[in-house]
Amino acid sequence: MQPSFLQRYLQTFHRIDGWFDFDAALLFMKYNQLAFKDSERGNVLEIGVHHGLSAIAIAALRGAGKQFTAIDLFEDQQKKNVSGSGCGDRRRFDNNMREFYQDSAFVRPIARQSGELTPSDLGSGFTFSHIDGGHSPEEVYHDLKLCHDISVDGGLIALDDYFNPEHPGVCEGAVEFSLRHPDWLRPLVAGYNKVLFQKPRDKASDLNASFVKAFPGLETKTVRMWKSQVILLGTPLRDRIDLYTSTPENLVRFGSAGVRARLTPTVKSIRARPGQQIEIEVKVENVSSEDFPAGEGVFGLSYHLLEHDNPRSWFSTSMAPKEHVVRRISVITPTAPGRYQLEVDLVWEGVMWFKDVGNPTAMIALLVE
Repeated sequence: MQPSFLQRYLQTFHRIDGWFDFDAALLFMKYNQLAFKDSERGNVLEIGVHHGLSAIAIAALRGAGKQFTAIDLFEDQQKKNVSGSGCGDRRRFDNNMREFYQDSAFVRPIARQSGELTPSDLGSGFTFSHIDGGHSPEEVYHDLKLCHDISVDGGLIALDDYFNPEHPGVCEGAVEFSLRHPDWLRPLVAGYNKVLFQKPRDKASDLNASFVKAFPGLETKTVRMWKSQVILLGTPLRDRIDLYTSTPENLVRFGSAGVRARLTPTVKSIRARPGQQIEIEVKVENVSSEDFPAGEGVFGLSYHLLEHDNPRSWFSTSMAPKEHVVRRISVITPTAPGRYQLEVDLVWEGVMWFKDVGNPTAMIALLVE
């Protein structure tokens, strides 16, 4: 077992500078998956890449053998950054992209102001574009028209900061675009500081209906915008997705991958004194199709109780599929008497608790008296 692309990507949000939400990346990936088959995906574009936090996700939306065009003024041309919207760093951008894409020959950086570019500079066949560049009305209007002109029918275009009160020029430029070019773009969904549009095409499927069907129970609201029904999202999307099994091309709903490990404690209930250290035996079975990792500080058996960071029982050897082992975990009981629930779980340190991807845990009743 190795961390997935999405698990590694989520960890970068703690260290790569940028104004981007991991849930926005998941939203882009899901709509891209719904809008295009693998063979239909084309070139992708981002205006305003900064250090590459969002670019890592946008690049993953391109088709096989297609380009990712990255437009930014970077650090050398900030005098043209009239709206003061970020300051890109070419070296950091390149390093961060190489961390996820060993061969980054598909990346086409353009160190120019987007307002200077025309469709002939970029080409055609774009299926996804992310606009996060200049925030003045003029810049936003130009970028929307540019992305519309290079997009295929049905292409997706995401706009940053549409409803951000600190950048009213974004909304002003977008509304101006809608008034000059009615029906050129249809808004689909708004959430995580983004609005996602689609360029109309004949016999297009209802992407919003497909999205809601893919995540039953997800809290959404529907409003009217630009004469279209638009989904509003406020709750995190990541809680609905199995980040280990999923790929940028195919998001898997949380819990749908089935059971990976079966945990069977040798006792169903325990009685102990406050602050007592007790030992519990648990049978661990690998019912997945992959080997479990091993090592001190890597993979182990632990438990959930109150808010403590509880001890681990580390696996010194890997477990192959269909193998099982009986492990002991050491439990320190709470100092306050009462009835508790001890939840036994597997932990892959720094990656996930198995509970986080829908794997059943084991419960033990604990009486402290």
